Amino acid sequence: MVDSVKNYGIAGVGANVELGKQGAKIIGSDSSQISFQDKDGGAENVFIASGTGDTHGVTKTQLDNAKAPKVSISKSAIAFNSGTITVGEAQTNCTIHSVTVESDGAWADSNATTEVTVGDDSDNARLFAGFDDTAQVKVEPKHKYTSATDIKIFVTQGGATAGSGTAVILFSGTIN
Repeated sequence: MVDSVKNYGIAGVGANVELGKQGAKIIGSDSSQISFQDKDGGAENVFIASGTGDTHGVTKTQLDNAKAPKVSISKSAIAFNSGTITVGEAQTNCTIHSVTVESDGAWADSNATTEVTVGDDSDNARLFAGFDDTAQVKVEPKHKYTSATDIKIFVTQGGATAGSGTAVILFSGTIN
């Protein structure tokens, strides 16, 4: 009813709309793109609510939360004499799905005390133990860290005089 009263023949608003006198502008350069600018043409921040539908925009917090649980891989080279290697800091709610340690098969003079474990300062074998200097060994600890914790690889040389390999950690969350 309002449109039929005093519409003065206006079919819509122009491509560009100024919000208040000397205020921010909505610029409609074409039907598929709009921009928000200040009175001098500079970009304006746009604040939106959290998206709730498939075609809604999302806030940065929603985007960060959506990408956090993705599965990632961390690879670290190891050697018979590496000692302790810090992989990185697992952030709160980071889940370690699996740890695989693969030997190059040439660990010369290794003995019963030669070992590779993966864990943290509280438990250096929390995530992996059972190194085999001639094969690949995989463990699936499914451990979720409840606070930021450094993940480390502990290489005990034992009698080994040569040898190398790779430790692969499959995780969701963040390791910095």
